[in-house]
Amino acid sequence: MPYIIVRGNLASYDNRYPWRVLVSGLKAGDIEQLSRFASGGYCDDSTIVYLQHPCVILSALEVLGYQVVASSSTSVKQDYNEYMWTMRKDFSEPEPVPAPITPKPST
Repeated sequence: MPYIIVRGNLASYDNRYPWRVLVSGLKAGDIEQLSRFASGGYCDDSTIVYLQHPCVILSALEVLGYQVVASSSTSVKQDYNEYMWTMRKDFSEPEPVPAPITPKPST
């Protein structure tokens, strides 16, 4: 089960882009599903920035099958509270592959 980290602000940073949500650990298919949301690009190889309110991104991730398993908050600056959510997505167990049947040698 893969885990992702979501970090976002609930207080506006500025008027141009009031919300910023960083999501780390998404698979390519999930990034494609979230492509309709405004993006601010990548912070690093595994973190993408969305210019949306955190509730919008968290709700979209829930639709994709992710569930919040932990959350925390921190005051990064005096006026801006940032929150962090750890989310996970369960995958179904793969079906076992049956072993090939080999004929027994006749004696």
